Amino acid sequence: QRRVRALEFGDLGQAQKVSLRDLVEEIQEMKKNLDTLLDEREKQPENFVLFSFYKRAERKVRKLGEETREMLHGYEAVCKAFGENPKRMEPNEFFKFFTEFFVQFEKVERQIIEEEVQAKKSAVEPLSRDAS
Repeated sequence: QRRVRALEFGDLGQAQKVSLRDLVEEIQEMKKNLDTLLDEREKQPENFVLFSFYKRAERKVRKLGEETREMLHGYEAVCKAFGENPKRMEPNEFFKFFTEFFVQFEKVERQIIEEEVQAKKSAVEPLSRDAS
């Protein structure tokens, strides 16, 4: 159970670094570059290296676009589930709340464990003195 919490916390830290605006702009830039590459490929139809590079790049950019759309839909759903407007809140703002919550939660959890250990020690000490 502890590993799951640590993994989720790490994922939140990564999610907090995402800028949707930058991500969408970068993908649009890749698509523009792909169009430029397509124009060049059409000028050099016998260039196998250019052809194969274009095909690989086009597949990767298409897959990245699909994954980005899925991620955006997921982000919108999670924002709405927590009553936030995904259009007005970037992931770094949204996930920061959860990151801060988990940091405080783990701090309090450690404190409770320490108090329980101290309470057990205190309960055992009087018994050991009585046995002497």
